[in-house]
Amino acid sequence: MKRLIFFIFLTAFLAACADTDNNTGSVQETQTGEVLKEQPDTEQMPVQPPEFTAADVDYEGYNFRILGYDGAAAGTWQAAAISEIIAEEETGDPINDATYKRNREIESLYNIEFGIVPVTYPNRGDFAAKFTRAVLAGEDLFDAVFLLGDSLSAALSRNNMVYDLHTVQTLDLSKSWWDQNSIKAMSINGKLSTAIGDMNLYSAFATVNIFANKQLMQDYSIDNLYQLVNDGKWTWDAMYEIMKLTADDLNGDGIIDHNDQVGLSTQHSYLYNAITSAGETMTPKDSDDIPSLAPNTEKISAIVSKIVPISQDKSTTINGDDITGYNNVFFDLLMPKFRQNEMMFFITQMMISFELRSMDADFAVLPLPKHDENQENYGTVIANSWGTYTVIPTTCTDTNRAGHILDAMGYYSQQYIMPAYYDVTVTNKIIRDDDSAEMMSIIFNNRNFDLAYLYNWGDISGMFFGISKSGNADTFISQLERNEPRINTAIQNTLDMLEIN
Repeated sequence: MKRLIFFIFLTAFLAACADTDNNTGSVQETQTGEVLKEQPDTEQMPVQPPEFTAADVDYEGYNFRILGYDGAAAGTWQAAAISEIIAEEETGDPINDATYKRNREIESLYNIEFGIVPVTYPNRGDFAAKFTRAVLAGEDLFDAVFLLGDSLSAALSRNNMVYDLHTVQTLDLSKSWWDQNSIKAMSINGKLSTAIGDMNLYSAFATVNIFANKQLMQDYSIDNLYQLVNDGKWTWDAMYEIMKLTADDLNGDGIIDHNDQVGLSTQHSYLYNAITSAGETMTPKDSDDIPSLAPNTEKISAIVSKIVPISQDKSTTINGDDITGYNNVFFDLLMPKFRQNEMMFFITQMMISFELRSMDADFAVLPLPKHDENQENYGTVIANSWGTYTVIPTTCTDTNRAGHILDAMGYYSQQYIMPAYYDVTVTNKIIRDDDSAEMMSIIFNNRNFDLAYLYNWGDISGMFFGISKSGNADTFISQLERNEPRINTAIQNTLDMLEIN
């Protein structure tokens, strides 16, 4: 419910922009050459009831610097050409222009300038290196960091590297532009080293979901999957039945492989994601907010026993991790298959929507399925390889200033950037899919977090990857017992570094 007001606003905005009679109207050409309906003028967007009150402060032209992605990547994922931090000028791209508008408003509001300490994709290692080097040396190089998920362990497993966000008096973490699930899940011993807000656009890009091919839905008379979600009946079993229906041996060689029409494309890492999305965690926290290796093994075993056979069913499923012979299996095989209507379901990150907008057929955005209908809420996760997390380093010289600016970034990102991202994601050529916008709200409002995944204690992610790759679902308990000592050692090392007894 934390973004209910936002979703009401978004729905009204999308409905107002859509021409449901004939889908005609002015169009514009994107950087990739595809034609879209003219994007909304954010100046005319309705304003939410006021939830943000600017502080009466003047920071006298201060250069507020953030360590993060600069959007300078070229020839790779379209998402990598977007910076969640800076936009130097308006270009006609909806997300860039929303970022430009956000920044100019905050700069005027607090008399600051935004600066960036850049990391350029794919140089992911620069995050941890630049962060730890500067903070350990006591250098005031940046006021805040939008830290890559893969760098969290290196950055947060040492004491006195980041401020406890709960202690920043000007930061209101109760507001709707902060992901409340992240705030609850990511603290240790009451200290919140990092959280996710709407300014962390890459965490929206990195949220794992399912794309469904609408052409195949039509060809096989598949009922409305959106309604299945709304009825609470979108489960792994329900998806599996559709997978079996839509897989087809196109070349007639008697087997289903990457040359054929498949029901699902997945990866071995999504086994762990399925566990977390079901609301389970490998390292729940006790009443003192201290994590420990104490999973619900019965429930997790049941999830593993369901997901592994689905991902290993060679008559329906292909796994990108197991396919060789391609320079980039995602660019060269999997995305083309989905665009060419040879794949029913594609489990991947939300950012793939940028790559899919040029396909002739339409696609649906869906949350990860429930384990079963008894599961209360749909859930999902943020992939560490792309998601970003907000931290304030201990080298920041004015945390009150940082709190004011980060809260403003969250609010204006919610106002301008997230609506632009929704609109771009659910618009395919000249068609806007309001149902997928509703699905996106379900997805973003139900992101689950497991500290074991974020810190990857004892390479716990590798353990689940190995179980999925082997196809031996019944080895979960034995693998957990084998890895338990090193996982516990890694957890204790983190607690010791944080000086938690």
